[in-house]
Amino acid sequence: MGAAHHVSVSLPLGIDLAAVIVGSLFGALVAVRRDLDALGTIGLAVCGGLGGGVVRDLLLNVMPVALTKGSYLPVAVGTGVFALVIHPYAEHLDDLLDVADAFALGLFAVVGASKALDLGLAAVPSAAVGVIAATAGGVLTDLLSGRRPYIFGPGPVYGLAAAAGSATFVAVQALADSIGVGLAAAVVVTVALRLLAVHRGLSTSPAARRRRRRAGTDRAR
Repeated sequence: MGAAHHVSVSLPLGIDLAAVIVGSLFGALVAVRRDLDALGTIGLAVCGGLGGGVVRDLLLNVMPVALTKGSYLPVAVGTGVFALVIHPYAEHLDDLLDVADAFALGLFAVVGASKALDLGLAAVPSAAVGVIAATAGGVLTDLLSGRRPYIFGPGPVYGLAAAAGSATFVAVQALADSIGVGLAAAVVVTVALRLLAVHRGLSTSPAARRRRRRAGTDRAR
Protein backbone atom coordinates (compact mmCIF):
# COMPACT_ATOMS: atom_id res chain seq x y z
CA MET A 1 0.00 0.00 0.00
CA GLY A 2 2.83 2.39 0.81
CA ALA A 3 4.41 1.93 -2.61
CA ALA A 4 1.12 2.52 -4.36
CA HIS A 5 0.62 5.73 -2.42
CA HIS A 6 4.07 6.92 -3.44
CA VAL A 7 3.31 6.31 -7.09
CA SER A 8 -0.01 8.16 -6.81
CA VAL A 9 1.69 11.46 -5.94
CA SER A 10 4.21 11.39 -8.79
CA LEU A 11 3.44 14.26 -11.17
CA PRO A 12 3.88 13.99 -14.94
CA LEU A 13 7.09 15.38 -16.41
CA GLY A 14 5.08 18.07 -18.18
CA ILE A 15 4.04 19.64 -14.88
CA ASP A 16 7.65 19.84 -13.73
CA LEU A 17 8.69 21.41 -17.04
CA ALA A 18 5.79 23.85 -16.81
CA ALA A 19 7.15 24.96 -13.44
CA VAL A 20 10.60 25.36 -15.01
CA ILE A 21 9.18 27.48 -17.84
CA VAL A 22 7.25 29.79 -15.55
CA GLY A 23 10.14 30.09 -13.10
CA SER A 24 12.55 30.82 -15.94
CA LEU A 25 10.21 33.48 -17.32
CA PHE A 26 10.10 35.11 -13.90
CA GLY A 27 13.91 35.09 -13.61
CA ALA A 28 14.35 36.51 -17.09
CA LEU A 29 11.82 39.29 -16.50
CA VAL A 30 13.59 40.25 -13.28
CA ALA A 31 16.82 40.50 -15.29
CA VAL A 32 15.14 42.69 -17.91
CA ARG A 33 13.75 44.92 -15.20
CA ARG A 34 17.25 45.25 -13.70
CA ASP A 35 18.73 46.11 -17.14
CA LEU A 36 20.98 43.06 -17.32
CA ASP A 37 22.49 42.04 -20.65
CA ALA A 38 21.50 38.96 -22.67
CA LEU A 39 23.84 36.62 -20.81
CA GLY A 40 22.61 37.89 -17.46
CA THR A 41 19.01 37.47 -18.55
CA ILE A 42 19.54 33.88 -19.61
CA GLY A 43 21.53 33.21 -16.44
CA LEU A 44 18.71 34.45 -14.22
CA ALA A 45 16.24 32.47 -16.30
CA VAL A 46 18.22 29.31 -15.51
CA CYS A 47 18.40 30.22 -11.81
CA GLY A 48 14.69 31.00 -11.63
CA GLY A 49 13.71 27.86 -13.50
CA LEU A 50 16.11 25.31 -12.05
CA GLY A 51 17.30 26.74 -8.73
CA GLY A 52 14.30 25.66 -6.67
CA GLY A 53 14.37 22.16 -8.11
CA VAL A 54 18.08 21.73 -7.46
CA VAL A 55 17.73 22.83 -3.82
CA ARG A 56 14.68 20.56 -3.46
CA ASP A 57 16.50 17.52 -4.80
CA LEU A 58 19.56 18.15 -2.64
CA LEU A 59 17.30 18.34 0.42
CA LEU A 60 15.72 15.04 -0.60
CA ASN A 61 19.20 13.52 -1.05
CA VAL A 62 18.70 12.68 -4.73
CA MET A 63 20.63 13.71 -7.80
CA PRO A 64 19.12 16.98 -9.12
CA VAL A 65 16.79 16.11 -11.96
CA ALA A 66 18.04 19.16 -13.86
CA LEU A 67 21.37 17.34 -14.20
CA THR A 68 20.03 13.89 -15.03
CA LYS A 69 17.43 14.77 -17.68
CA GLY A 70 18.50 16.60 -20.79
CA SER A 71 15.30 18.60 -21.29
CA TYR A 72 15.49 20.88 -18.25
CA LEU A 73 18.43 23.14 -19.10
CA PRO A 74 17.40 23.71 -22.76
CA VAL A 75 13.89 24.59 -21.60
CA ALA A 76 15.23 27.14 -19.10
CA VAL A 77 17.64 28.66 -21.62
CA GLY A 78 14.97 28.72 -24.33
CA THR A 79 12.58 30.51 -22.02
CA GLY A 80 15.24 33.11 -21.29
CA VAL A 81 15.75 33.70 -25.01
CA PHE A 82 11.99 33.92 -25.50
CA ALA A 83 11.78 36.57 -22.77
CA LEU A 84 14.50 38.59 -24.50
CA VAL A 85 12.47 38.54 -27.71
CA ILE A 86 9.07 39.41 -26.24
CA HIS A 87 9.91 41.90 -23.51
CA PRO A 88 10.02 44.98 -25.80
CA TYR A 89 6.42 44.21 -26.75
CA ALA A 90 5.19 43.63 -23.21
CA GLU A 91 3.30 46.80 -22.33
CA HIS A 92 2.69 45.77 -18.73
CA LEU A 93 5.93 44.12 -17.66
CA ASP A 94 5.18 44.47 -13.94
CA ASP A 95 1.82 42.73 -14.34
CA LEU A 96 3.43 39.93 -16.34
CA LEU A 97 6.12 39.56 -13.68
CA ASP A 98 3.51 39.31 -10.92
CA VAL A 99 1.54 36.63 -12.77
CA ALA A 100 4.64 34.61 -13.66
CA ASP A 101 5.82 34.83 -10.04
CA ALA A 102 2.45 33.65 -8.69
CA PHE A 103 2.21 30.66 -11.02
CA ALA A 104 5.85 29.72 -10.41
CA LEU A 105 5.19 29.69 -6.66
CA GLY A 106 2.18 27.42 -7.08
CA LEU A 107 3.73 24.98 -9.53
CA PHE A 108 7.04 24.62 -7.68
CA ALA A 109 5.23 24.18 -4.37
CA VAL A 110 3.18 21.33 -5.82
CA VAL A 111 6.14 19.65 -7.52
CA GLY A 112 8.28 19.93 -4.38
CA ALA A 113 5.61 18.57 -2.07
CA SER A 114 4.70 15.76 -4.45
CA LYS A 115 8.31 14.58 -4.77
CA ALA A 116 8.73 14.61 -1.00
CA LEU A 117 5.54 12.57 -0.58
CA ASP A 118 6.69 10.21 -3.31
CA LEU A 119 9.87 9.52 -1.32
CA GLY A 120 7.84 8.68 1.76
CA LEU A 121 8.15 11.87 3.81
CA ALA A 122 5.34 12.75 6.19
CA ALA A 123 2.83 15.49 5.43
CA VAL A 124 4.45 18.39 7.33
CA PRO A 125 8.02 17.84 6.02
CA SER A 126 6.62 17.37 2.51
CA ALA A 127 4.78 20.68 2.73
CA ALA A 128 7.98 22.32 3.99
CA VAL A 129 9.93 20.96 1.02
CA GLY A 130 7.25 22.42 -1.24
CA VAL A 131 7.74 25.86 0.30
CA ILE A 132 11.52 25.67 -0.07
CA ALA A 133 11.25 24.48 -3.67
CA ALA A 134 8.83 27.31 -4.46
CA THR A 135 10.97 30.07 -2.98
CA ALA A 136 14.60 28.99 -3.48
CA GLY A 137 14.73 29.95 -7.15
CA GLY A 138 13.41 33.41 -6.34
CA VAL A 139 15.97 33.84 -3.56
CA LEU A 140 18.81 32.94 -5.95
CA THR A 141 17.40 35.28 -8.60
CA ASP A 142 17.17 38.16 -6.13
CA LEU A 143 20.67 37.62 -4.77
CA LEU A 144 22.25 37.46 -8.22
CA SER A 145 20.36 40.57 -9.38
CA GLY A 146 21.55 42.55 -6.36
CA ARG A 147 18.28 42.65 -4.43
CA ARG A 148 17.36 41.61 -0.92
CA PRO A 149 15.55 38.26 -1.16
CA TYR A 150 11.88 39.11 -1.57
CA ILE A 151 10.74 36.32 0.72
CA PHE A 152 12.31 38.08 3.71
CA GLY A 153 10.01 41.08 3.28
CA PRO A 154 8.56 43.35 4.31
CA GLY A 155 6.13 43.47 1.45
CA PRO A 156 3.23 41.63 -0.16
CA VAL A 157 2.68 38.10 1.15
CA TYR A 158 5.05 35.68 -0.62
CA GLY A 159 6.25 32.75 1.47
CA LEU A 160 2.81 32.41 3.04
CA ALA A 161 1.27 31.98 -0.42
CA ALA A 162 3.72 29.17 -1.19
CA ALA A 163 3.02 27.57 2.19
CA ALA A 164 -0.73 27.72 1.61
CA GLY A 165 -0.40 26.07 -1.81
CA SER A 166 1.96 23.38 -0.59
CA ALA A 167 -0.24 22.60 2.42
CA THR A 168 -3.31 22.48 0.18
CA PHE A 169 -1.72 19.91 -2.10
CA VAL A 170 -0.59 17.74 0.81
CA ALA A 171 -4.03 17.95 2.43
CA VAL A 172 -5.82 16.95 -0.77
CA GLN A 173 -3.50 13.98 -1.18
CA ALA A 174 -4.23 12.87 2.37
CA LEU A 175 -7.99 13.27 1.98
CA ALA A 176 -8.72 12.44 -1.64
CA ASP A 177 -5.47 11.07 -3.13
CA SER A 178 -6.14 12.97 -6.37
CA ILE A 179 -3.26 14.52 -8.28
CA GLY A 180 -5.49 16.58 -10.55
CA VAL A 181 -7.61 18.04 -7.77
CA GLY A 182 -4.58 18.66 -5.57
CA LEU A 183 -2.68 20.39 -8.35
CA ALA A 184 -5.59 22.61 -9.33
CA ALA A 185 -6.50 23.51 -5.76
CA ALA A 186 -2.91 24.28 -4.75
CA VAL A 187 -2.20 26.48 -7.78
CA VAL A 188 -5.49 28.36 -7.41
CA VAL A 189 -4.85 28.99 -3.70
CA THR A 190 -1.26 30.13 -4.28
CA VAL A 191 -1.98 32.36 -7.28
CA ALA A 192 -5.07 33.90 -5.69
CA LEU A 193 -3.31 34.67 -2.41
CA ARG A 194 -0.21 36.03 -4.12
CA LEU A 195 -2.10 38.28 -6.57
CA LEU A 196 -4.44 39.49 -3.83
CA ALA A 197 -1.37 40.36 -1.78
CA VAL A 198 0.13 42.34 -4.66
CA HIS A 199 -3.00 44.16 -5.78
CA ARG A 200 -4.97 44.44 -2.52
CA GLY A 201 -2.25 45.29 -0.07
CA LEU A 202 -1.96 42.04 1.92
CA SER A 203 1.56 42.59 3.20
CA THR A 204 3.95 41.97 6.05
CA SER A 205 5.54 44.77 8.07
CA PRO A 206 9.05 45.15 9.53
CA ALA A 207 9.52 43.35 12.83
CA ALA A 208 11.45 46.35 14.18
CA ARG A 209 8.47 48.59 13.52
CA ARG A 210 6.23 46.34 15.61
CA ARG A 211 8.80 46.43 18.42
CA ARG A 212 8.97 50.21 18.24
CA ARG A 213 5.18 50.45 18.40
CA ARG A 214 5.06 48.10 21.37
CA ALA A 215 7.78 50.08 23.15
CA GLY A 216 5.89 53.31 22.51
CA THR A 217 2.71 51.82 23.92
CA ASP A 218 4.55 50.63 27.03
CA ARG A 219 6.04 54.08 27.60
CA ALA A 220 2.62 55.67 27.17
CA ARG A 221 1.28 53.43 29.92
